[in-house]
Amino acid sequence: MKIETIEIAGIAGALTALRLPFGKDMRSHIDSYIKYDKDDTNLFPIEDGLLSPFIKGKNLCVRFPWISKLDDLKSVDFGLPTWYGCYIVQIDDRDLSLLQTVIQRGDEHAKVVRGINVWAKITAPVYWWAEEETYRAGHERLASESTMHIDCKGLSGKELQEAKAAIPMGKELTKVDIFSYQTLRRIVAQRHNHRLPEWHTFIDWVRTLPFAEELILVGLETEK
Repeated sequence: MKIETIEIAGIAGALTALRLPFGKDMRSHIDSYIKYDKDDTNLFPIEDGLLSPFIKGKNLCVRFPWISKLDDLKSVDFGLPTWYGCYIVQIDDRDLSLLQTVIQRGDEHAKVVRGINVWAKITAPVYWWAEEETYRAGHERLASESTMHIDCKGLSGKELQEAKAAIPMGKELTKVDIFSYQTLRRIVAQRHNHRLPEWHTFIDWVRTLPFAEELILVGLETEK
């Protein structure tokens, strides 16, 4: 089983919405930069301090996944059409504490966490995918390798039926899925003691996500 994090988004929106029921603004601070350019090779200013807030403290930046430090940023070839989206979220401790409180009170109180989403590319056997489909709320499928177009290409009728029926449950398929942090929390709570090893691999991946301990695993009794 292989899981690759493609991108993560929504923490800024979740924080912005957090205190609205009380008619108040968030205590956290957000700086955002989003730009699309078809041919600009100097898409944004490169300064020594540009990335420093992204890699320390309680800050989260969603950006190209391969850019983790300034040197990486300088080496990117922007000669192709480029979408660059970045934000710095300085999370106030009071907002983080409130988020954790509503999360532990239950899904109906933690609606804002539905807005924090992870896009993942997952390669796993058919038997695991059959169980993963249990989770529909807060989980969306963007695309999947197709047995129709790959394994059974050109077949039809009874021949197609037989080829489909012969596909083993252990066959691995790659799919791109979206999960909300709320759904990931539900999965961890329900599957951390599961007998199937793939669920433990999945939960180990969940632990690698930004603020997983604070916003997904908080209050859950799970073995690391």
